[in-house]
Amino acid sequence: MTVVTTSRNPLPEVRSLARDLAFAIGGRYVTRGKAGMGDLLSRDRSVLVVSRSGSYLRILVFSDAEPEPAASITLRSFAVEERTGDLTRGLRISDRPSYEVLRDHVGATFADESIPGRQIVFDGAQRRHYTLEVAP
Repeated sequence: MTVVTTSRNPLPEVRSLARDLAFAIGGRYVTRGKAGMGDLLSRDRSVLVVSRSGSYLRILVFSDAEPEPAASITLRSFAVEERTGDLTRGLRISDRPSYEVLRDHVGATFADESIPGRQIVFDGAQRRHYTLEVAP
């Protein structure tokens, strides 16, 4: 099970995004607090850290007790809408490099034709539907 967390002092919308990302992938959300990466990696082999960097968001992928991120995905923006249909678990990704990074860590499906542009789409808790725009 993948652990999802945030930077140490996240904005509320980043915390909400991280919680719903954990919900979508069947992972576990952990409040970061003062925990270091070693503490987080002791809980699971894969850790996703969601953080804000200037006007961009980042998803850092850590694995196997390495102190440096194994990969990083930069997001230009994200939108939250009310989900109208049934809940769909996992991530649907139309950006091939992002899919390659995440497929070994989370339940991800490559959605080449069904999702336009370079996006990551998932359903969160409480009828939320997320669309993440991947930066080039």
